[in-house]
Amino acid sequence: RRASLTPAHPRGAACLTLSVVVSSSEDQVARETEEVFQSYAFHRYQQEREAGGEEVPMDPEIAEIQQETGSTSSQVGRRLALIGDDINMRYDAEFRNMLKTLQPTKDNAYEYFTKIASSLFDSGINWGRVIALLGFGYRMAIHVYQHGMTGFLRSIARYVADFVLRNRIAQWIAQQGGWVAALDLDNVYVKYMMVVLVVVLLGQLVVRRFFSS
Repeated sequence: RRASLTPAHPRGAACLTLSVVVSSSEDQVARETEEVFQSYAFHRYQQEREAGGEEVPMDPEIAEIQQETGSTSSQVGRRLALIGDDINMRYDAEFRNMLKTLQPTKDNAYEYFTKIASSLFDSGINWGRVIALLGFGYRMAIHVYQHGMTGFLRSIARYVADFVLRNRIAQWIAQQGGWVAALDLDNVYVKYMMVVLVVVLLGQLVVRRFFSS
């Protein structure tokens, strides 16, 4: 009989419990995002300094990041900086050009960040686009520092964390197993090559969105 198969507790209570669990995992992803981003920025900066030497200007705000190298978030940031190198080379020029055109300030940086970040995820979420998000945050942090706005790195880290939570990206990362799942990624560029198409469109579409909105 169907009645005998009905759980003793109300179905709604079970759904509520599930909702709380999912929300908790998303919150954990969001909390870890700032450290992941700062670790990514630190290692990306080190890569650029090693490759470009004096051509890459000194940024003490990034250079002085205190890394807890044993933490999972720190390891994830380092891993994403390393495996995302091919993606970074392909979209970084677009980000530089957009920032040069838009000239973000402390007053409008959050708006610019969210609009460009949203465009990265117009057609879905994958690890390649998550790396692109971290890369854009990194490039904006470098840009604003070079234009005299100091103390901005932590603000960018909060922008990234806020964005992933508000745009279901934290939910997606939680469904993959959390940030720790990124440690198992290998050939990100081949697996998520569509990010390149998104970036090609960025220069043509995103800037126009700013000036038409």
